[in-house]
Amino acid sequence: MTNGQATVMEDRCVWGYGQDRPYPMVEAALRALRREGIVVAEMPAVNGSAAGWAKAVARCVADGTCRGGVVFCDDPGLLCCVANKVTGLRAVPVTTVVQATRATLTLGANLLAVEMPGRTFFEIRQVLRILCRADGQACPPDVACTLRELDGHAHR
Repeated sequence: MTNGQATVMEDRCVWGYGQDRPYPMVEAALRALRREGIVVAEMPAVNGSAAGWAKAVARCVADGTCRGGVVFCDDPGLLCCVANKVTGLRAVPVTTVVQATRATLTLGANLLAVEMPGRTFFEIRQVLRILCRADGQACPPDVACTLRELDGHAHR
């Protein structure tokens, strides 16, 4: 890890995580995943505004530094709104494991924003596992087509 950025290890992208502030349950879940051999690297840290942080996290995924990410924060809606303005991002706010699973399967979400606090250790660990096991699932073709259509009309 360098300067709060996720790193590329063994010529493959790693999954990233971020926190708007330290959450002991997140740290405990990360330690458990590392013991299982799941590589999760820290994404850019909060440095100023929440919107600026969201942009930095989104760029980490968009530029390929991270394969995808899970962000733990107070305001997942703001993070996703900003992140989804970055080309290639499919950020989804989630509070449950079921929502995280659905987002990765139906949208190919590459950034999950988990509302904190209030999640248990087991929920946090499972959300991290879900994204890391999604293996960079692509956006389904019908959803991708609709998103391209909408992007083309965004400036009207």
